[in-house]
Amino acid sequence: MKKIALFLALLLAVILFFPISNLLGLQGENEPIPVVSGKSDSFVKVSPILQNKCVDCHSPGMTRMPFYAELPIAKQLMEKDIEQASARLILPKKLYSGEESFTPLMLARLEHVVHNDSMPPTLYLLMHWTASLSADEKKTLLDWIAEERANSPWSKDAAAALKGEPVQALPLTVDLDTDKVALGNKLFHDRLLSGDNTLNCAFCHDLSRGGTDQAKVATGIRGQQGPINSPTVYNAMYNIAQFWDGRAKDLQEQAEGPVANPIEMGAQWDDVVEKLKQVSDYQNAFVKLYPEQGLTKTTVTDAIAVFEESLVTANSRFDQYLRGDTAILTSDEMGGYELFKTNCASCHFGPALGGLSFEKMGVKQDYFKLRGGPLTEADNGRFNVTRQEKDRHFFKVPVLRNIELTYPYFHDGSVDSLAEAVRVMGQVQLGKTFTGDEIAKIVAFLKTLTGEYKGKPLTQLTAEDME
Repeated sequence: MKKIALFLALLLAVILFFPISNLLGLQGENEPIPVVSGKSDSFVKVSPILQNKCVDCHSPGMTRMPFYAELPIAKQLMEKDIEQASARLILPKKLYSGEESFTPLMLARLEHVVHNDSMPPTLYLLMHWTASLSADEKKTLLDWIAEERANSPWSKDAAAALKGEPVQALPLTVDLDTDKVALGNKLFHDRLLSGDNTLNCAFCHDLSRGGTDQAKVATGIRGQQGPINSPTVYNAMYNIAQFWDGRAKDLQEQAEGPVANPIEMGAQWDDVVEKLKQVSDYQNAFVKLYPEQGLTKTTVTDAIAVFEESLVTANSRFDQYLRGDTAILTSDEMGGYELFKTNCASCHFGPALGGLSFEKMGVKQDYFKLRGGPLTEADNGRFNVTRQEKDRHFFKVPVLRNIELTYPYFHDGSVDSLAEAVRVMGQVQLGKTFTGDEIAKIVAFLKTLTGEYKGKPLTQLTAEDME
């Protein structure tokens, strides 16, 4: 801290003796990048803001450095700023020129920092006092973000005034091959997929229990305990990848894994295929639906994946709000949504309120130290897939649809209460201590996300409804 204070004192001395124009002189590319033709008027206004206020930290290789960039301390501070900024959001030339579009994740992260005045960081502004966003610039950015969301296919069912929200309504119908859905449903509930014919996919992903088993960790063949909590299968089609660590690229690849896992369903795929071939209904269905391939591991997992794509729990109370019934939510629920947007929507956005990025568990505070107990291999998260240290303790953001039913929470199933999960997330992810009233309002909002399956609220589903 003494070195930083000394550097700032020296910088102040430079300010006193040099003209401001010299102090702000930048090395590198200074000419603005033009916006490609055909972009909206909103983006034409946004691009200069991004170029003037963001790219120096968020666009490695295009960074314009001030004249004092090579001074001791300054160099290290700037390198750290650029490293941290690039880890969160990269703005290459193709984005701010309009050649490529911003993803929903980028929009969510931009919106979050604008709402929270967290970019540029305070220390950065001490050295670059002209880099802060003005009120007009903030409004320009937020209006453009809302416009981008309004033009997304995800927002097509929303009321006009709500098309720019970070959360979108789930579709009331999903266009799928109904025969494949029915076949996949049957396979999903068939115990022939396990090694000893005792388990099915629904054992860990019970559709009457929010698409989970409501247990801390999964229980597999012969009562073996798995290493991690079972994520919900509902609305999993919106995930960028499957499993907490994202090791499966899609639902079909995910369906393949548990069957052959020795501590999950404990089977061999060749054996499973042979067992299924002994069932005439399966043989007939696969000949009809997959005439070129018939009944194979590939077609079995495809049918299960198609069924899982159908597990969209539309028509929650919050969906009805997004479609225009603005009176359906209570004042506490609306207050919870406002708190949610400010604090949570940079990770939990989109139709499923999550599933679209990998985030570190414990951004502001060490979650694992707070939790206690030894670290497990499962705690490594995304690192187990990539083997890159930067991915250690990163997990796919869980979807929040039907969250009141998918307890216990987190990858380790360490928290049973939704209110406690909100408190912990505020502490370790945001560095915030939510008040009891704030937690109650956020929980009230989260409970409006519970949807329907087969026209019936998930809170009322029973095992008989699955037959």
